[in-house]
Amino acid sequence: MSFSTDLILVGLMQIVGFFVQGCTGFGCTVIAASVTNGILGTSVGVPYGTLITLPFLYFLAVRTWRDVSWRDLGKIVALCVPGILVGNYLFYTISPNVAKICIGAMVTIIAVMNIYKHIVNPLIFKKTEVATVADTKAKQCFRYGCLILGGVVHGAFTIGGPLITVYTIEAVKEKEKFRNTMNMVWVVFNTWNAFNQYRNGAFTAHLGSALTIGFPMAAIGFFLGMAFLQRINKETFLRIVYCVLLFVGGNMLFTSLMALA
Repeated sequence: MSFSTDLILVGLMQIVGFFVQGCTGFGCTVIAASVTNGILGTSVGVPYGTLITLPFLYFLAVRTWRDVSWRDLGKIVALCVPGILVGNYLFYTISPNVAKICIGAMVTIIAVMNIYKHIVNPLIFKKTEVATVADTKAKQCFRYGCLILGGVVHGAFTIGGPLITVYTIEAVKEKEKFRNTMNMVWVVFNTWNAFNQYRNGAFTAHLGSALTIGFPMAAIGFFLGMAFLQRINKETFLRIVYCVLLFVGGNMLFTSLMALA
């Protein structure tokens, strides 16, 4: 094993990413991706992003399996898995940069709309919702479409998480159950990804060194995030989720557009 200051920088970034993961159930890989892949390179950074999550995903799954929306988890897996298989094929025919621009734009628009609804209106304009807006068939179809597209994109480029979150945040209203359900989604998909990466020879000594440094730092962020979730109400939780989505979508859109320049 070899260690360097670069590996410490990668590990420190996991504190931020896993704080969000421990609170919301998603975000750690995407938030840390630019630093992780920039320093380690994608050949090591991608399996690093998969493997560093597994101990925490399994820990939370064992601890919270009774408080998971199994029905919604079944829908997510059922609609995403065929898309993942399609995405594995499309990986060879679609430009990842074009896909990132489209997904980043879609997620950013959704996040901005909900930030206006949950943050700008109540906190700046002091407006309150007087009634719950009806959930129409069109909205339901849109959310299912996000799941299917999320599966395709995840199978092709492993960046389908934001689209899957669009469905789950509307389907699972309770904050802990939302986090626990998203956690189970990544248990399924990341376990499959880890198996494929192992089969393709991605596990190296350099990856082991990076994980040895990263695991303790990820643990700090993860358990702080879990504790923070207990201290916030549902509305604050939603605001955090949509801000994370805005960051993830906006960053994906911006970096992909810059890559075209």
